[in-house]
Amino acid sequence: MSDSAPWSQTLEVVLRQCGTNASQGLDAAEAANRLAQEGENRLQRQARIPRWKLFLQQFRDVMIALLLAAAVISGMIGEWVDSVLIAIIVILNAGIGFVQEWRAEDAVEALQSMSQPQSRVRRGGELQVIPAREVVRGDLIELRAGDTIPADARLLQSSDLEVEEAALTGESLPVSKSPEPVPTDAPLAERSCMAYSGTSITRGHALAVVTGTGMATEVGRIAQLLATASNRQTPLQHQLVRLSRVLTIAVIAISLLVFVQGVLRVPREFWDQRLFAEMLLVSVSLAVAAIPEGLPAIISITLALGANRMAGRNAIIRHLSAVESLGTVDVICTDKTGTLTQNRMVVAGVLPVAANESAKRELLRAAVLCSDAEITSQGEVIGGATEGALVVAAQQAGLDFTSLRAESPRLGEIPFSSERKRMTTLVRMHGAQPRLIVKGASDRVLPRCTADLSEQREGWMRRADELAAQGQRILAIADRDWNGDQLPQDSEQAETELRLLGLVAILDPLRPEAAAAVQTCRQAGIRPVMITGDHPGTAASIARELALLHGEDLLVHGSELDRWSEAQLREKLDQIAVFARVTPQHKLRIVEAHQQAGSIVAMTGDGVNDAPALKQADIGVAMGINGTDVSRQAAEMVLADDNFSTIVAAVEEGRVIYENILKSVMYLLTANLSEVLVLVGALLLGYPLPLLPLHILWINLVTDGLPALALGFEPPDSDVMTRVPRRRSESILTWQRLLAIIGIGGLMAAVCLIVFATQLPASHATEHSESMQSADAQLDYARTLVFSVLALSQLFYVASLRSFRHSVFRLGILSNYRLYGAILLGTVLQLLILCVPVLSRLFRVSTLTVFDLMLIVGCAAIPFVVVELGKALNIQEALSPIQRASDG
Repeated sequence: MSDSAPWSQTLEVVLRQCGTNASQGLDAAEAANRLAQEGENRLQRQARIPRWKLFLQQFRDVMIALLLAAAVISGMIGEWVDSVLIAIIVILNAGIGFVQEWRAEDAVEALQSMSQPQSRVRRGGELQVIPAREVVRGDLIELRAGDTIPADARLLQSSDLEVEEAALTGESLPVSKSPEPVPTDAPLAERSCMAYSGTSITRGHALAVVTGTGMATEVGRIAQLLATASNRQTPLQHQLVRLSRVLTIAVIAISLLVFVQGVLRVPREFWDQRLFAEMLLVSVSLAVAAIPEGLPAIISITLALGANRMAGRNAIIRHLSAVESLGTVDVICTDKTGTLTQNRMVVAGVLPVAANESAKRELLRAAVLCSDAEITSQGEVIGGATEGALVVAAQQAGLDFTSLRAESPRLGEIPFSSERKRMTTLVRMHGAQPRLIVKGASDRVLPRCTADLSEQREGWMRRADELAAQGQRILAIADRDWNGDQLPQDSEQAETELRLLGLVAILDPLRPEAAAAVQTCRQAGIRPVMITGDHPGTAASIARELALLHGEDLLVHGSELDRWSEAQLREKLDQIAVFARVTPQHKLRIVEAHQQAGSIVAMTGDGVNDAPALKQADIGVAMGINGTDVSRQAAEMVLADDNFSTIVAAVEEGRVIYENILKSVMYLLTANLSEVLVLVGALLLGYPLPLLPLHILWINLVTDGLPALALGFEPPDSDVMTRVPRRRSESILTWQRLLAIIGIGGLMAAVCLIVFATQLPASHATEHSESMQSADAQLDYARTLVFSVLALSQLFYVASLRSFRHSVFRLGILSNYRLYGAILLGTVLQLLILCVPVLSRLFRVSTLTVFDLMLIVGCAAIPFVVVELGKALNIQEALSPIQRASDG
């Protein structure tokens, strides 16, 4: 390593090399200049495929290859007009595929940019919170437990700091860090004075100076070790890709049978090269029309656009697989603070041991010295909501937090943890003897106070319980004299024989929409469970106000949970509505218990120790405002507003997205099946081909892509959250849906074949009768009717698929104007072919009368009418992925 390696230099040298100082940091102008010169603090992304290259890649698609083969075959038999038209269709299909892929990439890229990490930096002497990408070399960054380190940095100060560096070293256990320099040639794992980009703080806090950003970091040099956005297919995408492969094989087999059947039914004396080429062209066209090649792209776009819609409702999806999983959630385990409440902490009461103003100021002074929150010059609170409330209360009482901390500098600390539920600092009070201050949950601090308080302790405990029962969070603050400038390794040794200073009651109002969200959960067959580290009295008060806890519902204390076996927990699980005074280990156990009972669990978390429970849950939900970077990385979804109602909204979106995907799948498979059955049915009945290859390709182009994609924009049914969740094991193609696809596809084909048979001249009962030539015009007329009926019946059918339950006439046109736009476009294009002479000749269609057009519309509407009648008779209900709650 170089002699200038930051881990081998003194702090003064490192600061000088970085052009900064340890108290003020960079000023705003210098930070902006470095950002412009050195670039943003991010790894170089893999460049997107250029548009022209993405367009050309479409021609490697199997369907495009089949279309090109059809164009070549048409040219071979002298049908140059057909050949040119097919080539145009090839370009249009490639264009549609290109637009779909480009939009999918745009949607996913936008999704990735929504969840940007933040960093705390000290610039111009003031603490600021900025996007991590704006951190520059020389910035002073503050690091706390749960943070993901934004850049490589040399430690200036640290307290009980431990860092998890598995992304760099492969070592899963956290390593201790301190500012002391290490030898120049120290390996990565032994550079204990360095904090590296992408690693996570698991304990303690630190101040560090940034020595490298972006690609100039260790993780930038070995970027392949950094976890990047995954392109893995979701389970639904994987299921549909497999379905597409099976269907492709089946369709190719059917196309071969059509070819063989078409050739064998012609007497041998009529066999020639043109006959073989025509039948091959028909078979290839059938394969192109029947293969649902656009299905994976449509699903990807629908998932990505759905995730973007969720982001608009403050639910940021980190993995697309979460979108489809959300619709199956039947248990939501939620924290209380900030999720069901507003996390707008205010001090509702200050209760010093001695009822006088001096004791009150002493209590608030100790609270500030045992807190890390700060208030900026603009009045913004930076830090935890609880500690922010304490600092604001002290300021309102005339105590300046900056002056207090300067007069009584911190010598050491024992950080807060969810297991201990308290924090301890060691400060030198006004240059006098060091004093140890403890702040934490009343039931964790009061038992540690001196024996002199024993007679009053029970009274203080009762007072704390009374306030907690009113929904307030109660903190106890105590102190003691301390000999020496260092804390012992064993916190138990320090946090004893404390002198109680008093209690502070903090109120966190309920979110106004929380009660309605809880009620919506119950209507949707979802069970909300509160899991909180708070006092049982506080939890019970909030739960009752939200109607989470009533009747025979149970509230279980963490200590009681410790005494239960797994069997006991499973036995009582359905009765437990609230868990109080729980640890992260309890959260993991609760999630596992619900999963073992067969539930699909969404779990909220905000702390570094919540990561195991978030990963274990089917849907891990992290907090975007008060959550740690570690919890956000472990989660599938991040709440931008930390709001419980946002989880419920995301579940609703998840249900809607899955149902819309199902509609697209059913539409494409039904439409493709109808085309196959029309051709196969005609051959089995001994009829001439009712559709020319060009007709098949045109129907595939006009009716497949845009209408199926527009179904993805369908808004939710009004009763989507009054139905129980679908089962995760449920296949997208249940037997009821397969019957519906076969039934409606068969109905479309039957209508077309009946129209064809009634209009087919008797001389065409066999294709090579002597009078065939005189009846060619009538055959063209019959084909024109079939061509139009099939195209319009598919366009009408897609409108009926807007809802499995409600009549399309109740839904309104504007609620999905994109779908009606796609239907209108397809209808207009079909009419242009029928009415514009040039196009009519190209597509070999006959001139139609007004009566013919009425006949086409009437016949095309039959499948639509049948589906709408099915809704009226509740037959369609079985097609939905989620059933009514009363049915569950």
